[in-house]
Amino acid sequence: MNNKIDAQVPAATGTQDEPKSNAQTQDNQQSKYMLQLPLYTNLSDKAPTEKISLDSFISKAKKPSVGSKSKAQAITPYLANGKTKKDALSAKYHAIVVDHDDDDLNREQLCSKYDEFNINYIAFTTSSHQQDKNGITGNRWKVIIPLSKPIDCKKFSVLSIGITLLMNADAAQTRPQQVFFAPNKVCKTAPYDYIIKNDLAYLDTEVESSLLVEAIKAYKEKEAQKKLVATQASMKPKKGHSSNDSIISMVNEAYDIETVISSFGYKKDGKTYLSPFSTTGCAGVHIFDGERLYSHHGDSDPLSNLNHDGHSLDTFDVLCCLKHDGDVSAAIQHYANELDRDGQKQRQRDYAEAKAQPEPIRLKGGVTPMPFDFGSFSLNGSSSEMRQQMLDDKFVLNGIAILGQATALYAKPNSGKTLLTIHLICEGIKSGELNAEDVFYVNADDNFKGIVTKLEIAEKYKFNMLAPGFNGFNVNEFSQYMDAMIRIDQCQGKVIILDTLKKFTNIMDKKVSSDFGKVMRGFVSKGGTMILLAHTNKNRDNDGKVVFSGTSDIVDDVDCAYTIDVTEGSDGLYKTVVFENIKSRGDVEQDAAFKYLNKVTNADGGYSALLTSVSRVSEQQAQLAKSLVQIQERLDKNASIIDAIKEALESGEMPKTDLIETAHRLSGVSKERVTRALNAHTGKDWTKGHRWSKRKGEKHSYLYRLITDYSGDDALTYEQVKYGE
Repeated sequence: MNNKIDAQVPAATGTQDEPKSNAQTQDNQQSKYMLQLPLYTNLSDKAPTEKISLDSFISKAKKPSVGSKSKAQAITPYLANGKTKKDALSAKYHAIVVDHDDDDLNREQLCSKYDEFNINYIAFTTSSHQQDKNGITGNRWKVIIPLSKPIDCKKFSVLSIGITLLMNADAAQTRPQQVFFAPNKVCKTAPYDYIIKNDLAYLDTEVESSLLVEAIKAYKEKEAQKKLVATQASMKPKKGHSSNDSIISMVNEAYDIETVISSFGYKKDGKTYLSPFSTTGCAGVHIFDGERLYSHHGDSDPLSNLNHDGHSLDTFDVLCCLKHDGDVSAAIQHYANELDRDGQKQRQRDYAEAKAQPEPIRLKGGVTPMPFDFGSFSLNGSSSEMRQQMLDDKFVLNGIAILGQATALYAKPNSGKTLLTIHLICEGIKSGELNAEDVFYVNADDNFKGIVTKLEIAEKYKFNMLAPGFNGFNVNEFSQYMDAMIRIDQCQGKVIILDTLKKFTNIMDKKVSSDFGKVMRGFVSKGGTMILLAHTNKNRDNDGKVVFSGTSDIVDDVDCAYTIDVTEGSDGLYKTVVFENIKSRGDVEQDAAFKYLNKVTNADGGYSALLTSVSRVSEQQAQLAKSLVQIQERLDKNASIIDAIKEALESGEMPKTDLIETAHRLSGVSKERVTRALNAHTGKDWTKGHRWSKRKGEKHSYLYRLITDYSGDDALTYEQVKYGE
């Protein structure tokens, strides 16, 4: 196959195939392909502005747009006048889209995956290509496979999932309503590449080509694996009195499970059912013996195994979930009245009689044989034994987290909180302060590649790493694991790191957070150590500082808490991360700062190289980093006013009164706010957030003008501070 470089696009190194002469290609050329792809101005648009042909799409691949990803054009692989799930499920699909976001393929590796199937495809690098993403800089491609004729959503899902499995690509792109961004570069100098193979055969879903056969095989193998899991899933355990068992049995006998789910919008598709909450359009609910079901759908489906600890459900479970919002007591009462009225009346009489009898004081373990004595709970006399169990006052995370305490670290996504935590754990193990076997890092917020990468680090330093879905670990049962450790007294010296907290509790729910806090305090009171990695709010406070996300219950219950902020260094090579203490018990540092490399490629060593680059910075450097963050936040906060003032000053100097009036009119912001912003950004130092200077005019007036005497490089470096993420 002979390729040539497209001379019209010097910024990219894309290739396009030479014309072919095989019979299949000739047949393909004889019937003009009418592929159409709806094009949206940006992701927020609800309707497409136009429908583009394959040739138009290829032109976009050769000459991508330039700008932030959020402002890039969006495309759907299906033909519809909208991009909602409803639109997608009833639409016809014109192409398969494959997302190579995590496999870091170079051009040759990507071509080798697709060329063997002898089909047309267009590949282009995404906006994230060679950009920092979760601390990793790698190659990221999007591949478009045009179809010979449009297909419905069901066929698309099978084919899309199968090809994605075959290519080991990102599964998120297989969702029927999933859009993709048109070819785009984040800036003019950003690396970009494309590959155009458009003189072979279009993928025909009615011809047994090698790609079609292998994709369907991969899909069926995945479905068989899912069915095996469903078949082996145990029934969801029931809690309650034995009298409830008869009610549950009555419900299971009285109601047909398939009729029940059909009445709630689940649609039969062959031997399986499609959930009305499905995001993929692929049926994932299996029925076994007409008595129990297992749902492979995501957690948006109330019946999903993810919402029921991996268990299968009987008819009572299904009705309890769909009709009674999971309230077992309410379901029991409802069906007792419906199916066993006489028995229910007798149970109510028995209950009333029991309540009328004086009830003995009950403590855990049964009825108290002796009169209740509150003094029996006193700890007096056990201080010597408890002192022997006290932990030495030493750090788990040097200067930040003390052994035997609960510590919460709050930071924005991708700020480096995981990286720094692992770094400090490794440092503690190397120094002998920590026993590696007692450290348990629970990685609940990572993809498979990230899990493997961090597992290799854990194996190197011999600390334990856990991840949901592996070796039976389930985040929904975490509180039960803690209760078991407390009960059998296994907490002493154990260090558990939860990454991230939102996977283990609902931080927005006060009661749920409070209940989690009780379990955490029980673990810590028995000598355990817990480190919680959590997120901050999107918006900062009035002082420009990051704010922890969720209710205050977690912060109230931990011993120590920090917020973490991040910025780039002036040279752009490093990110600086600043810890600021917001709660402490013990001699922890009130401020601490670290730096690590801003960009690391897989060729440089990937995450391991990033980890090696972490180091503490001096107090002076930390203060500088904090000031840079505050300056940029002030610039962002006043952005609209700054733009208005700059527009007013473009024609030259202007008196203060006139400037405020003009900026007020241009921005629509009050004169008071304009005045505050004007004063905040007045000066001669661009790096301190100054955007204009002033000089004295006549009669004690002041004249303002834009700062123009700074270097473009310095300005760009500083403006990049806000991309410290």
